[in-house]
Amino acid sequence: MGSMRRSSVRLLIGFLLIRLNWCSAVGDKGAEKVGVAFPVVVSTWPFREAVRAAWKVVSTGEGWGSAVDAVVAGCSACEDLRCDGTVGPGGSPDENGETTLDALVMNGATMEIGAVAAMRYVKDGIKAAKLVMEHSEHTLLVGEKATAFAISMGLPGPTNLSSPESIEKWEKWKQNHCQPNFWKNVDPVGKCGPYHPINLASVEVEGSVKNEVVGSQGGLCQGYFESDNLLEPIKSNLKVVNRHNHDTISMAVIDKMGHIAVGTSTNGATFKIPGRVGDGPIPGSSSYGDDEVGACGATGDGDIMMRFLPCYQVVESMRQGMDPRDAATDAISRIARKYPDFIGAVFAVNKEGVHAGACHGWTFQYSVRNSSMQDVEVITVYP
Repeated sequence: MGSMRRSSVRLLIGFLLIRLNWCSAVGDKGAEKVGVAFPVVVSTWPFREAVRAAWKVVSTGEGWGSAVDAVVAGCSACEDLRCDGTVGPGGSPDENGETTLDALVMNGATMEIGAVAAMRYVKDGIKAAKLVMEHSEHTLLVGEKATAFAISMGLPGPTNLSSPESIEKWEKWKQNHCQPNFWKNVDPVGKCGPYHPINLASVEVEGSVKNEVVGSQGGLCQGYFESDNLLEPIKSNLKVVNRHNHDTISMAVIDKMGHIAVGTSTNGATFKIPGRVGDGPIPGSSSYGDDEVGACGATGDGDIMMRFLPCYQVVESMRQGMDPRDAATDAISRIARKYPDFIGAVFAVNKEGVHAGACHGWTFQYSVRNSSMQDVEVITVYP
């Protein structure tokens, strides 16, 4: 009887070891087995250098090896590299030609969050967010006051966040009559502002072309490629929003102790209306994490995605028992039912290191490193 009991215990231990040492990734072939759980680093897009920077911290103990420090290191690397021109300084200009930064960091052990939005003149977005978390009771600081706070806490500045590339992009956009843009239901159509609201209920619309313009404004950004092109309104999801002007690094890390942290950094939508804040610094939208459950990161059309808090939804779905793939798919499908033309994606990783992704409107890639891998691996997810 005693030998049978010992055999049962061995089998149980063996099962638990197997359970802890495997995770699942969703790629172009569906689910496949990949290695060991902790530590784990996951990031939106093929931002390999960012994942390597985070991995160096969380795997070797540099910077204490915490999940929070790893997230900050990874996002900082992307800011320095100006990943895709949409992270860090020198990237996406707004309508005034200025680059501003949004960033967030979250500690999944304590649920503390620090974030900055529309921050000017300081290039270290994710570090500023961490300072908000560490040195204030607040969650989010914005604009020039966020700048003043970051500089007072020791970050370098004021610094011009524009670059020759961003200024050239902005000048070409102005030459194209400031099109496409993010305005709707305004005059003038097809050229730069200042814009004035159209009272759609009282304006008498003449001509079939003008009727088409007014009728297309619900949920669409108004604009045209050329000022004399009155035939083809530009849909925001097709022309204003795309892979290289609506991008974000969103990262999740599980450290050796099983603690979770997430972070995001972005310079926002190209040619955004000055003052616009996207989903990057919004907890539960661009990222969210909880030691008890797992984490999520998002990228895409933040103006739409932030209305649904997709990463909060992913984590809560996993809390209720969904696996990461189903949780990610469910969060994206909730948005798609209301906005079938939106572009976006999420990755999900549970507290055991199982990861997956889901997307809509584009092909999405996310990067992963764990202790069974020799280097970063990029997972492709199709809509």
